[in-house]
Amino acid sequence: MLTSRGISLLLAVIILLAIAWNTDITMVYIFFVITFVMLSLSYFHMWLNMPNIEVQRLAQETAFEDEILNVKMRIRNNLSRGTTFFEILDYFPAAQPGKEKTSLFILDINRKEEKNFNYTIDCYKRGIWKMGPIEVISQDALGFFRMKKTFNIISSIVVYPAFFSVFAFPPLARGSVSWMGVETAKISGDSHEFFGIREYQRGDAISRMHWPSTAKHNKLIVKQFERNSVQEATIVIDLKKGNDIGVGRETTLEYSVKIAGSIARFLMNSGAFVQIIGYTKEVMAVPFGKGESHVYKVLEYLASVRSEGIFSLSETLEEASFITPYSSTLITIMLDNDMDALSSLVQFKVKGIKLIVVALSSSTFGYTEESKYLDIEDAKKFDEALAGLEAYVYRISKGDDLEKKFETI
Repeated sequence: MLTSRGISLLLAVIILLAIAWNTDITMVYIFFVITFVMLSLSYFHMWLNMPNIEVQRLAQETAFEDEILNVKMRIRNNLSRGTTFFEILDYFPAAQPGKEKTSLFILDINRKEEKNFNYTIDCYKRGIWKMGPIEVISQDALGFFRMKKTFNIISSIVVYPAFFSVFAFPPLARGSVSWMGVETAKISGDSHEFFGIREYQRGDAISRMHWPSTAKHNKLIVKQFERNSVQEATIVIDLKKGNDIGVGRETTLEYSVKIAGSIARFLMNSGAFVQIIGYTKEVMAVPFGKGESHVYKVLEYLASVRSEGIFSLSETLEEASFITPYSSTLITIMLDNDMDALSSLVQFKVKGIKLIVVALSSSTFGYTEESKYLDIEDAKKFDEALAGLEAYVYRISKGDDLEKKFETI
């Protein structure tokens, strides 16, 4: 309740009282009375000025990293008199370090009056956050006393990771080279949409015969249909505790999240089905889907992931092998010193699964106690293993322009 200035004044009052009591000097008594009265009046002023208010907050529920969050606040003075000069503090943990608290100074508010305020704050960190509580702070005019009242007003905010534009990406398994997503293949039978007619070929089903054309041309004619060949991509990220190297937003996990989300959005916008798999204490996965609704499921998943897992990426890939379809595509985002994970990719190649690897240069992000130093010999072995997998490889270092990395194939 006492500020540092108030503590100094209180000590002065005690010292003056002690001196006056022992010396019986009139002037010292006068100074004691003056300081004591100042302290007492400041205390009563602080109590009188303490607002009795209601506070409400309205904030948007979702935002992206680096976006500005708009917050509306309404306060109402419940006192039958006005009050002046108090401070409102709101707390948002996803803001930039050191700027988590927003301060609003209210110069005056009349009795029973309502006031509305707007403020903005930067969304610096992805995640699922709780905004609040709100603190109302009042002090006396001289700054000797301060009183704080806390309102447990909490707003849930989801901050999605910031994405970058992917301009080109290797064609997925069974996909068209010219475009991503659903490829149309012309066949006879086993399809859904009529395409045309053609002459009968051995193996065509009798049920697909086009009898009017057969009679007209005096030869067997069958109906030709279109069949949709679906492209599926599985994205695997490393969530093992200790494998997140770096500081702040410049970490391997943050790069992995941003890359995974950007690739997933590009593929789904192109018509492909995408699933994402990570492993913390249990499998965290978003099953196959596509379209705008699935994009937001992926966004929420990536907003929440943390490096808290007890399983290695190699073990995560073992789990992923059970739910990754044959003749689909596996996209693995990994550290460039994880030889065990690289070995686990062999089983996918055997199944005819196309491999795309995003290798993060661990040395550019820093080191942890669990990270391994990648010397020249280890780097050579890693490159040889990658070449043996016939995987398409992206190499990413800290500070890279990610849009340029995914600008061309």
